[in-house]
Amino acid sequence: MALILSGAASKLEKLNTGRTREWLANKQMGTMHTALLENYFDKGGYVPAHYHDTEELLVCLEGNGRIIMKDEHFDFPAGSTAIIPAMTVHEVRNAGDGVMRMLGFFPDAEPKTIWIKE
Repeated sequence: MALILSGAASKLEKLNTGRTREWLANKQMGTMHTALLENYFDKGGYVPAHYHDTEELLVCLEGNGRIIMKDEHFDFPAGSTAIIPAMTVHEVRNAGDGVMRMLGFFPDAEPKTIWIKE
């Protein structure tokens, strides 16, 4: 059975790191094996160091970001895709002056996030 989810199916969550997230699809919304997340980053917004037990695909839709993995910094401009291997500690930051929008795709309907305490 296919489902069409409207924007009313999800809610925006404003986080204290200058990031707003919205789950577009996950287990609670009816998926079996995948999840999709959209993030909006204010200037200076970020996702702190963390990892997942699955691979993650990130797509920058708008703005200019930076991904940090293993002390390496990678430019992440609009139109680019990042492949983050499972169990890889990473951060995502808005490196521009405007809003950055990013999709996160997981091959798991309930992706687990393990935060690295600083």
